[in-house]
Amino acid sequence: MRMCAVPAAIIRPPVQPPAMPPKLDHKGPTLGTLHMVESVLRKFDEPLSLNRIKGLLPRKMMHAALRQAIDHYKRLGCVAEGSKGVMWTLNVEPEFWKVVEAWEAR
Repeated sequence: MRMCAVPAAIIRPPVQPPAMPPKLDHKGPTLGTLHMVESVLRKFDEPLSLNRIKGLLPRKMMHAALRQAIDHYKRLGCVAEGSKGVMWTLNVEPEFWKVVEAWEAR
């Protein structure tokens, strides 16, 4: 069997996987909670405060559970959080995340 060489242009650098989730001492947010938060965040093109997110959710949610859901999406690179609130983003451009990292460091 003969093997052919792969052109260098086809080989891509390895993609870094998201960090492993932290070990929880208690129950984390449910899948239903994550879905509710994601649905609200995806509808808006502007940052939302945690209080505004809680007001837009279809049912009441404790602040700690909302915070855990936001942190979960931040770890996956789906959410950016800053002084004006939380915003759903898609992690498609590495340059965008360089700007976000500098923005959060202020």
